[in-house]
Amino acid sequence: MKGILHRSKLDEYEELTVTTAERLISEGMQLGIEKGIEKGIEKGIEKGIEKGIEQGIEKGIEKGIEKGKLEDAGKMLKKGIDLKTVLEITGLTEKTLKGK
Repeated sequence: MKGILHRSKLDEYEELTVTTAERLISEGMQLGIEKGIEKGIEKGIEKGIEKGIEQGIEKGIEKGIEKGKLEDAGKMLKKGIDLKTVLEITGLTEKTLKGK
């Protein structure tokens, strides 16, 4: 009888150990998933900020170049250079030149 009780306790202990191990594995996996998602979000935000800065710089450069061309075109026109030549030199369109 004592052997049966001892065996039963051993079985309970084994079951508890397996259940605990399964729970710990599950918790570890869940934690790993959460950390992975967190890292992914951080990387995504970083990349988004980098891309936004890059695009902002490009836009600023483009606007600066266009502003310079418009200023040059205005000076050329004031000096009496014909519109067609000004457009050829600056690469601006008549619409862009008159719109600004």
